[in-house]
Amino acid sequence: MVTDRISEDLIRIALDKVEGFTFERFVNAFYASLTGATFVPLGGIKDGGADARDGTLYQDSGRRETYYQASIEVDTEGKIRRTVSRLKEFGRDPRTVIYVTSRVVKYSDRVERDLTDELDVTIVIRDGNYIAAHVNDGESTRGAFREYLQQYTDFLKSVGASGLIASSKHVKSPAVYVFLAHEIERRDGDESLVNAVTDALALWALEGTDPDAGILRTAEEILEIIDGELPSVHSLVAPRLQRRLEMMAKKTYSGGRAVKWYKDPNTFCLPYEVRQRLQEENTADESLRLQVLASMDDRLRANPVEGMGEVGIRQSTEVALRAIQLAFEREGLEFSAFLNSEYQAEYATIMDSVRAALQENGLTGAYGQRVGDGAFLILRGVLYDSREVERNYLRRLSRTYALLFTLNTEPRLIEFFQDMSGDFRLYVGADQIIQALSERYLAESDRVTHTTLLMASRLGAKLILPGPVLEEVVHHLRICDFEYQNHIAKVEPYLTYEIARNAPHIMLRAYLYAKMADGNEGQRKPRSWATFIGQFGTYSDLHKQVAFDEIRQYLQVAYGFHYESTEDLEGLVDLQQVDKLTQHLAEVKRDARLARNDALMALAIYGNRKKRRETSRVSEFGYSTWWLTAETAILKYTRDIVSSNGARYVMRPDFLLNFLTLAPTASQARQAFASVFPSLLGIKLARRMHADAFNKIMDTVAEAVDLDDARKTVVISRAIDKLKSDFARQYIDRGTGRRFTGVDFAVARSAKESTKSELESTD
Repeated sequence: MVTDRISEDLIRIALDKVEGFTFERFVNAFYASLTGATFVPLGGIKDGGADARDGTLYQDSGRRETYYQASIEVDTEGKIRRTVSRLKEFGRDPRTVIYVTSRVVKYSDRVERDLTDELDVTIVIRDGNYIAAHVNDGESTRGAFREYLQQYTDFLKSVGASGLIASSKHVKSPAVYVFLAHEIERRDGDESLVNAVTDALALWALEGTDPDAGILRTAEEILEIIDGELPSVHSLVAPRLQRRLEMMAKKTYSGGRAVKWYKDPNTFCLPYEVRQRLQEENTADESLRLQVLASMDDRLRANPVEGMGEVGIRQSTEVALRAIQLAFEREGLEFSAFLNSEYQAEYATIMDSVRAALQENGLTGAYGQRVGDGAFLILRGVLYDSREVERNYLRRLSRTYALLFTLNTEPRLIEFFQDMSGDFRLYVGADQIIQALSERYLAESDRVTHTTLLMASRLGAKLILPGPVLEEVVHHLRICDFEYQNHIAKVEPYLTYEIARNAPHIMLRAYLYAKMADGNEGQRKPRSWATFIGQFGTYSDLHKQVAFDEIRQYLQVAYGFHYESTEDLEGLVDLQQVDKLTQHLAEVKRDARLARNDALMALAIYGNRKKRRETSRVSEFGYSTWWLTAETAILKYTRDIVSSNGARYVMRPDFLLNFLTLAPTASQARQAFASVFPSLLGIKLARRMHADAFNKIMDTVAEAVDLDDARKTVVISRAIDKLKSDFARQYIDRGTGRRFTGVDFAVARSAKESTKSELESTD
């Protein structure tokens, strides 16, 4: 999947030369994918909605009074006036017009304002500068450029081949840099901050409990309350919650016992002293919020906007508060650093947040402009000439943001990992494929490896099934079949769970567990060993040559695998080097065939990187090609190879698990922000963010700001490659709460427990 950044030179050259209708088609693909809106051609105006001079007008299907038009005309103001006039002439009532132009509009903010006042329609201008800044935001926006605009740069092949890399949004923002810097530092599994946050959320969810009134809550009920406000933190809080509640119930807990634990029936509540303290804190927090609202109201009344009554004042205050939330959501670290800086500086993008808040509330035209003026007046005072109560409030919110950032709920981080996944080319190891197959009869929530592979594929990763891996998977199934026929078939009706768990291969254990399952909650059970294997290929053909084709085809359909034969891999490597590494691996492999397969896989990763020129270009996502496996025995035999190539070749499966399947969606993250900013919950959570942790994050932001984009790109690239292959880092399993290292992740998950597998040899 091509994800090279498109240079700004190429974008601007194409915008200068593009023709009208081609630009219109580009904007349809580009702007709709960028904003998530759906635009439909507006029929019934002139010649079916288009003519040779004015082009097509479009309507936002989600907001019937919002229209947009794409144009390459030089006279921006004249074009917008004609567009609004044309809409009204044919009986439309436009409240917002979005005008996308290939030209650069000087002082676009001023033009927007003047035209909004003149036409009583909210005017939004997205010019050439805006397009150039956002073409590299994602694969869909880059795809729109390549489809419609790239043809206008074909005469400048030298520009396209220059190797210039436009800095992406992930590099320009300090969010990814700061996150990765702290992830690398936390490689030893320090969870003190996450534990503190879990404790804070648990205490908040226990508010209202009272043992005298019989109001107690289970851990499940507490989690449900947390999920109701912050669903994006579920995967981090869920595995820790019971353990943290029990810890808070001990006298040795920091500050004394914070929770009362009734072991039968395992319920919790707040002690009287804690309830009293929290009530006092809540009173102070609510008082702070009301004081801030009153302060904002006073600011506007002291400098009223002409034509604004009581309703307008209230709406301006609401827009100002929403703009603060959007500022955190869009540029949280930058905004937090600004709020906590000792130096006065402009925060230029606050007006973008005001515009977005106005649009969300349907405040358009001249009236919307007045409400926006009021909100901006409020925010200018709050940000640049703040009162003590306002400073206290905003600093608390910035700490809350840092706390949510630590919990990985920052939307830009999620987008980074999702964009990065689309850049992956993963040669999937036999251990991972067999693991996924073994989960066939588990509940969906327990099919961890299966879900991880599907998630990676759906996010755009290219999953590759190598010939040697297919060979190992088929041989593993055949060996399991021999084991079943020779040792298990005759005694199967008499096997207990304790005996089944000692079966020598994961596929045998998976089958036996599934057969012994109680069938609750509609859980399916295989009728026989033959039907279990028949899920993946024809059982009667398992020991025939045709089995390789059948199982290959199944894997390609089930997971979207691309197949590469052993001969394909051998064409990427020095076969003498493969033979040499095979001899070293023979010390730990019981089968020479398996030793050669591993040697070929390791060296083919480097060969593929060179073939695809990954070693001669730079991306903040790091290398694209990896071997996805929990195989570790090979690592100590390839240190010299890793050193000579300057990078590792194995990606840990739990890297994908942690950052893809456990990450919230961007919409969930934004929902978390909406729940917290600027609510009372946000003020409460701020009490739990340690000053040292917050200051450390802000120091890293300053470090990121000091680096230019080129250096940040390199640092991010190296950090993310280290995380992908760091087998010393510890993760927490979401189902059991256990801590896993890279070696531990090779432990198979079958039924509801973990048992040691022999996947490293798959024999």
